[in-house]
Amino acid sequence: MRSTISYSWKQFDGDVQKIRKLLSRKKVKFNSVWGPARGGLILAVCLSHALGIPLVKTPLGRKTLIADDIADTGRTLKKFADKNYFIVTLFYHRQSVFRPQIWFREKKDKWVHFPWEA
Repeated sequence: MRSTISYSWKQFDGDVQKIRKLLSRKKVKFNSVWGPARGGLILAVCLSHALGIPLVKTPLGRKTLIADDIADTGRTLKKFADKNYFIVTLFYHRQSVFRPQIWFREKKDKWVHFPWEA
């Protein structure tokens, strides 16, 4: 059985607020936010509310914030990193093919169990 880390709604809500504050301090402005289906979409919806910007179905340009739950292998988000999008994740794994501009927690060898997963 694979060992896991439990990530709670309380941790998630706190991290969403940390992202909002960090972006505000950096004076980085976005006109929209996008996240890949599943974990990225949940984070993107919450950031849409926290930042007061629309959630979009597809990235509209470099002023679109890209959000995902984890940069594990990095393959999902690499194409956006290659185009210089600003990317934020909750977790980052050193094996990822890129490093997000913002991330809060390092994923090591344990599986992360997010609260939205059954």
